[in-house]
Amino acid sequence: MNPELSDTALWSRLLNGEEDALDQIYKVHFQSLYQYGMRMLHQEDEVKDCLQNLFVKLWENRKNLSPTKQIRYYLLAALRNTIVNYRTKELKYEKVEANDDHLFDLSFTLESAYIRKEEVHEKAAQLAEAMNQLTPRQKEIIYLKYFEELDYSQIAEIMDLTTKGTYKLSARALDALREIMKVDKTLLVLLLLELNKLNKWYT
Repeated sequence: MNPELSDTALWSRLLNGEEDALDQIYKVHFQSLYQYGMRMLHQEDEVKDCLQNLFVKLWENRKNLSPTKQIRYYLLAALRNTIVNYRTKELKYEKVEANDDHLFDLSFTLESAYIRKEEVHEKAAQLAEAMNQLTPRQKEIIYLKYFEELDYSQIAEIMDLTTKGTYKLSARALDALREIMKVDKTLLVLLLLELNKLNKWYT
């Protein structure tokens, strides 16, 4: 399997029943899906079960899937639904509605990372601590926007919001962070982008 295949071509191969395409999709997107899943469910075995169920269903239902140009976005949305259903069924939670404040963990571990600029480390650590003070929904939108780098329309669909509602939730989350950290919006966004780079480098 050519690692340079576009999402469109790779997805097309999956829809055509090429099992190696499923393997490639799994290898490319596992880490991103796993991190997102752990922030929602917090138990490694359960997250891996949900991921397994997701990819089994992906293969079984491949003939009914629609084409997509963005596999990661599709998989994140599908995993979120899988976890919501798992929490409802297996953990016997009450049905989790899309607007419920389900627990979402946005903590980051920076202690093991080697960061050359001490001031960046300090600011990133402050940001990580500040994000833990947000509501679960605010944490999730920050994660999807700045760490999964999805656009607002994609986030709206994943979180079952209107696009306008997504903008408002994101603005409230940024305002809350600015208030906690006492920094302007421009610096805050730069810190989020920097923390994203560090998180990708050391995971």
